[in-house]
Amino acid sequence: MNTTICLNGEQTEVPSETTLLAALEYLGFSDRHLVAELNMEIIPRERWGDRVLREGDQLELIGFVGGGGMECSEAGSFL
Repeated sequence: MNTTICLNGEQTEVPSETTLLAALEYLGFSDRHLVAELNMEIIPRERWGDRVLREGDQLELIGFVGGGGMECSEAGSFL
C-alpha cells in the first residue's frame, strides 16, 4: 500500500508508513545535499529517520548547487 504526498508541487506515491529518510532513498535522493521542508517546517537531517510521512503531506526539497568561476578575491567585491 502507498501513501500519496505532494513533492515539490507534484503528487507522488511513497510506501506507506515510511520515514522521510526512507522515502528520499526510495525516490533516488539519498546521495544529494538537500534541505527538506515538511508541511512548512524545515526538518533537520538528523530527524529524517524519525519523521513518518502521512497522506497529503507537503514535502519541498531544496538542493544546493556549487559552481561559478569567480576567484575568492573577486567574490568579495560584491559584498
